[in-house]
Amino acid sequence: MTVKGRLAVIALVLLCAVPVSARDRAGFYTGLRLVGSAAEVTDVNTTGFNGSLNSQNDNDLVGGGGGVFGYRWGRMPFRTELEIAHRVRFDWDARDTGGVSPATGYENNLESTNVLLNILFEYRNMSSITPFLGGTVGWARNRSETTRTNLGNGGRENLGNTVNDIAWGVILGVDWAFSRRWSAEAAYRYINLGEANTGISPAGDSLETGNYVSHDVLLSAMFRW
Repeated sequence: MTVKGRLAVIALVLLCAVPVSARDRAGFYTGLRLVGSAAEVTDVNTTGFNGSLNSQNDNDLVGGGGGVFGYRWGRMPFRTELEIAHRVRFDWDARDTGGVSPATGYENNLESTNVLLNILFEYRNMSSITPFLGGTVGWARNRSETTRTNLGNGGRENLGNTVNDIAWGVILGVDWAFSRRWSAEAAYRYINLGEANTGISPAGDSLETGNYVSHDVLLSAMFRW
């Protein structure tokens, strides 16, 4: 490579490595997002129980991830983005105490696929750090896979059910533009993913949550086109 060629490569690398403010980054962007959360199911209702509900585990640490496609507006301090993500392995366990009948255990693996619209207000300044605040709304597909166990004789059966519901939440975070094309984000999000349901067993019993809520930590890497 010639001296001029080497200088051109160095200049290109330096150009891409210069941090810039959000004011200079209008346009489309894409990214990858990791989701870690402390999740909980609330307002659990039962159908067909012989005894009372005993919640063995109604909260868990959950992980997931997905992708983001967005647009940062130039004349207004906003950006809008479409997020598609999947979160796995919420272990939600409960028990029917049985009354005069044998108790029944429910071991539930709850998963959720989400398509969300995020609308974010940015506090734009001359630095490479941009705080933002906004809301999210969209669709949640909550899939419940449950092992139902008769604790008297050990008999087991598997149930599966899917509930589609509206998801909504609020987001607070910061974006760090460490180059002209790349940025990293860290954010907190409270999100309500709607209802989940085990489905009705052959014996006629079921569990249904009023809300599947999550306190998310979002870590993202973004590339501006």
